[in-house]
This record gives sequence, C-alpha cells and structure tokens, in this order.
Amino acid sequence: MALLTTKATVAPETEKANWLDAWHVSPSANREYDFIDGLRGIAILMVIAGHGFYINPKAGSAVKVAGSIIGTGGYGVTLFFVLSGFLISWPFWKRKIGGATEVVPRGYAQRRFWKIYPPLALSIILFTPLFACILDPANGSSYIPMALRWLSGIAFVWPVSGKLNPVMWTLALEVQFYALLPAVFWVFRRFSAKTCLAGFTVLFLVVPFIFRVVTRQGPAFYPEINSHFPSGLDYFYLGILVAGLDNLGIVKKEWHWWGIAGVALWPLSLLLGAWIDFHMGTKTFAVSEFESDSLKIAAGCLLLFIAAPRHPIARLLCAPWLRWCGIISYEWYLFHQPLMTWWRAYFGMHAGGAVFKYAFITGMPLVIGLLLSAAIYWIFSLPLLRYGRSKNRG
Repeated sequence: MALLTTKATVAPETEKANWLDAWHVSPSANREYDFIDGLRGIAILMVIAGHGFYINPKAGSAVKVAGSIIGTGGYGVTLFFVLSGFLISWPFWKRKIGGATEVVPRGYAQRRFWKIYPPLALSIILFTPLFACILDPANGSSYIPMALRWLSGIAFVWPVSGKLNPVMWTLALEVQFYALLPAVFWVFRRFSAKTCLAGFTVLFLVVPFIFRVVTRQGPAFYPEINSHFPSGLDYFYLGILVAGLDNLGIVKKEWHWWGIAGVALWPLSLLLGAWIDFHMGTKTFAVSEFESDSLKIAAGCLLLFIAAPRHPIARLLCAPWLRWCGIISYEWYLFHQPLMTWWRAYFGMHAGGAVFKYAFITGMPLVIGLLLSAAIYWIFSLPLLRYGRSKNRG
C-alpha cells in the first residue's frame, strides 16, 4: 500500500483552507500532489468492494460475470504499491540528485514507524481476542503466536499464518521495501543518478521476475503470508522509476498523455483480469504475469499526471471525499476484512434471494468499517503521526 499523506502545493485552488486540512499531517517532502490521495482513495474503494461483495456460486452467468468484475477490486493493492514506490523513493532521489551528503532523509525510519506500526498493533490487539474467543475458539491458542510475530516484527521477514488478517501480506512487502530502499541508495551513493536508474531496474524489475520464473512463486497470503522475497519488489518499480525521472527533470508536461492513457488502461486491465478469472480455472504462469504486468503498467501511467497536476482529470481525482478515503486508507485497509469475517460468521452468508438481507449482510460491515477506520485515524493515528513528526523536527 502507498502509505504517505500528500498535500499539494502546485495549484492555488487547493491551497485554500478546507475541512480536509484538519485530516492531514504536514508533508515530509517538498513537492507532493493531491491527486495521489485520490488515486489512493480509488485503490482502497476497489479493495473494499472486492472483499465486501460476494455472489451465490449457483447464480446465473450474468451475476457471475458481475462478481468477477467486482472481484478485481483486490487489484487495488497494485495501485497502492506503485504509489508507494513513488512517494517513498522521491525524497531519496531528491537528495541523490541534489548532492546531499546523507543518503537517507532525516527521520525516515521514525516516519515509517509512526505511520505503520501503531495502527497495525492496535488491529492485532483488537482482533486477536475476537478470532481466538469468538470466531475460532477451537484453535484459539494458535492466534497468540501469530499476534506476537506481528507485534515483534518477525512476520515481516518470516512466514506466518494468514488466518488473523490476510490483507497484512501487503505490509510484509511494504516493510521489506522500506528497509531495502535506503540500503540500495547507499550502495549506489557514488554512482550517477542515471546509473542508479539502471541499477534499480535490475534489482527491482529484473531480479524479481527471474526469481518468479525459476521458483514459480510470488507473494502469498494463504494459508501462510509469505512474500517469497524478492518476488514482489517489481510492484514498486514503476513508482521508483517515475520518481527518479521526475527529480532528473526528464518528466515533461506532455507526459500527462500517459496519465490519460492510464485512465483507459486501468479499467481495461481490470476487465481483462475479470475475463481471465471467469474463463480460466487455473492460470498459467505466463497468463498471471501478463495480467499482473498490465495492471502495473496502467498504475504507472496514472502516476504520470504528475506532469500536469492541474489537468481536469487530475483535478477530478482531487475531489475532497475521494482524497479523504485515501487519507484514511491504511486504517480502513487494516480493519475492514476481519469485520466482514465476523459479521458474516454471525449473521450468515446466505441471503436466500432476499435483497434486503443481502444488503444488510454486505452493507453494514462496510459502513461500520468506514466509521471505525475514520475514528481510529482521527483519534489514534493522526495524533501519533503529528507527535512523531514533531519529535523528528525537534
């Protein structure tokens, strides 16, 4: 997931105070873009929809096709990863090209900690008793070691069961990326920025692909969360590449056409994924790679609205409600699936064709999850983020 909060300084219209400002933390980089919050909002809405709706396996073809399309919402994580590659690497590229003595931006580790760990720890503390005592009491004791692995950080580098919260597989990838990126910039500290781009292409694009070709393994979330390092690092590559090109001054205004292309490519890639899921029981390696790469390319294209952040499409992505979804996306991501699991276990998953019952089973956990996540961000995460940022300034 892309896990920085952005606040643009490029469009005068966005500089006016509004209700959304209260939800922001001061940005950690000098140049960031509001539309990226909007893209993050799209990503989290996709994930919520993909996990939140289900279909009767005995339903007709039309319903199954609709279910396949909605099911592609899980691919929103690809957009999260590409955005994360851009946002996390951008300050590194800025320092690299500016000739800074220190490779790592000041307070980098602290910012990552205060953003990632407290909400994660809170979700584990809240959900472990829920699963151990209510949802799966027969295996209740098995949840304690899972929780301890996440709280201690072991789960970021060592496989752990996905029963507690399967979506946390993305955190393992993210944290590995956060740890690896400074090390790679340090290794390339004496090389030119263009040489770094070539080296990053090998490390973050070629090596993961070769690993998957040889092992036929990629990041997994069930039955175990296992990143199969370094198989998933190419998720971040296009974000890293665009950040490097941006800081080198290579990204020109006319590149916004790639962003417009991304607006078409993204839904087309999702429809392709839905078609493949509907018609193929088991995907071949080549098909899986093609499907995944099409989504990564489409996400990378969307990112190129950085070339013209005032473009009408980019401005649509700056809609306050959409950006607000992006701002609370991490908390919403962490808390949504266990809530859905509990709700369906308590009320059942079979609506028997009753529209209102289906709406209740699917809709209520979505509403509760949104409200809970917003409250957690406002009451818990935001004060801690501001505290961490103030300590860093001190």
